[in-house]
Amino acid sequence: MTKIYEALRRHQQTPMLETAPRPPSQMINDLLFANRDMQTLYRSVEGLIAGKQDGAIIMVSSAHPGEGKTTVCGSFAATLAQNFGKSVLILDGDRNHALSRRFEPQGGATALSLGKSAEAVLHAAMRVGQRGSIVAVPIASLVGLANADSPELDLVESIKGKLAATFNYILIDAPSVADVSWSPSIGPLADGVILVVEAERTRWPVAKNAIREFENSGAKVLGVFLNKRHLYIPPRIYRYL
Repeated sequence: MTKIYEALRRHQQTPMLETAPRPPSQMINDLLFANRDMQTLYRSVEGLIAGKQDGAIIMVSSAHPGEGKTTVCGSFAATLAQNFGKSVLILDGDRNHALSRRFEPQGGATALSLGKSAEAVLHAAMRVGQRGSIVAVPIASLVGLANADSPELDLVESIKGKLAATFNYILIDAPSVADVSWSPSIGPLADGVILVVEAERTRWPVAKNAIREFENSGAKVLGVFLNKRHLYIPPRIYRYL
């Protein structure tokens, strides 16, 4: 407890600094604003896939619906484009297709469009920052399928080499394991899986079971992203602990 009290004392003695306002942007809204957590996630992913020559394919999923995986996927895409100048393709397999509506290219796009010309889809992508871009393509709602037999998933698997050669990052917003029991079987399509877990909601045994299901399917789980954390101590105090 001594360290906490000492940190509080230092915090009280340190004058509060005004936070600079966020720069205006017509590209991304506040929900998808690049933040420190997303930048940390980027550096972690880059370290885990170090040495990969082509674009990385990352699947984002969760144990239960409503844990924020789509928000994390969109925020990660925004950070990749805005802060690091990456070209990002989102394969939107979520039931609501929220990211497809947010980052739809001019004229729309489908999985078939990617099969015909991934480069054309890249050129139609939304420009973010000086060098980055984001485009989202809907994959027919995977939630309603009885199994992984989907023509669109088969197409993505057949052209994933082309996609990786065209885009710096391909993010798959996949259904949660509770929504689609066979969701882990999509994992091997990707270079790695990020499991989103809502803080103080999902029990650790449930998260471990989801990780086990992905690994049993042959997928590589890169790690767990703890979403909606509650910081009960002011964030700047953690630097002193």
